[in-house]
Amino acid sequence: MSRKTEGVGARYTDVFKRQIVEESLEIGASVPIVAKRHGVLANRIYAWRQDERFQSAAAEVPCFAAVELTDAPQREDIVSSHPEARIEITLENGRRISVSIGVDVGFVLELARGLAA
Repeated sequence: MSRKTEGVGARYTDVFKRQIVEESLEIGASVPIVAKRHGVLANRIYAWRQDERFQSAAAEVPCFAAVELTDAPQREDIVSSHPEARIEITLENGRRISVSIGVDVGFVLELARGLAA
């Protein structure tokens, strides 16, 4: 698939733009990584994502989900009742982080940024 149209400058075909938009909207995708993979500036992809011409015909329509709110347990109750509760985060590059309840969120973010680089 041709990425650039004929002529001078960084002009991309509509087909290419649509492909990049779809790829950037996939679950787990990251605009900066898609941009790097295809040699396109990330801000261009963000602009294309806002342009209706490059939206997939099968794009999902945003909708609301039913949510029921109840009294939330205290954090100490959660930790003591689920001492082995963990969450696993899979980064775009396939690396995984397994985190237990009570770990500092800032630390997890810094770790994820480091592993994603």
